[in-house]
Amino acid sequence: MIRFSIITVCLNAGQGLLDTVARTLGQTYENFEMIVKDGGSQDGSIEKLPNDPRIRVVIKKDTGIYDAMNQGVGEARGDYLIFMNCGDWFYSADALQEIAEGIGEDREPLYYGKCFDRMTGQVRAYPKQLTRMTCYRTMICHQATVYRADVLKNRPYDLSYPILADRETLWHLVCEKKVEPKYLDTVIADYQGGGESASDKYKERNRADQQRLLDTYYPKSEQLKYKLLMALTFQKLRVALSKSPKCSKYYFKTIQTLYDWKERIRK
Repeated sequence: MIRFSIITVCLNAGQGLLDTVARTLGQTYENFEMIVKDGGSQDGSIEKLPNDPRIRVVIKKDTGIYDAMNQGVGEARGDYLIFMNCGDWFYSADALQEIAEGIGEDREPLYYGKCFDRMTGQVRAYPKQLTRMTCYRTMICHQATVYRADVLKNRPYDLSYPILADRETLWHLVCEKKVEPKYLDTVIADYQGGGESASDKYKERNRADQQRLLDTYYPKSEQLKYKLLMALTFQKLRVALSKSPKCSKYYFKTIQTLYDWKERIRK
């Protein structure tokens, strides 16, 4: 029976932490542990956590969110790891059960599913096959990603990417290690959106790290090809539609239909 480690990192996260913990403890699938990796909160949130044997609190200073995640990975005893940030939670009480059934006996290195985006009120559409092109174009939801534990224990998040380390890990696996992430046709996470990667405060650092990441995994010729393809498929308009509360419903429905069609053709 698959054992999951749900890792939540926090620092003075308040009610967001308590909500995430409560939703996790409400899962119908019971073979999991929840690691709350706290950086030294002073807001009383850690003291308010329920007394539940499935929760392990690790209080230790860290240098940022991915360092905290790496520390959580070091504590994990599960077969698979899921990172659930404070304020995010599983989409349904059966989410872990559905993930376990999707994994079955295969035990692949990486699985991913869909997420519900609270900012738009829509389930985001993701491609059912991650290739070099789809990795360039689309970043899957971190909270809807399921890592086999040895993947991150053997190669933790790269802390030189303080905002994009999860993307770097995905590109490393797909582009360098030729891992084929497996798609789970289920909504895993209820995601609040925003966060540091979307903040104007980190816009310049994000842009610089994004280019460094591209130069690491994509030759200039390939970058140019994909950039041209993105322009020809109206990237800026698509991004605007995906973020619009009025249009996102129709946009994601259309994109999901296209992904389903491509999957049928591929088979």
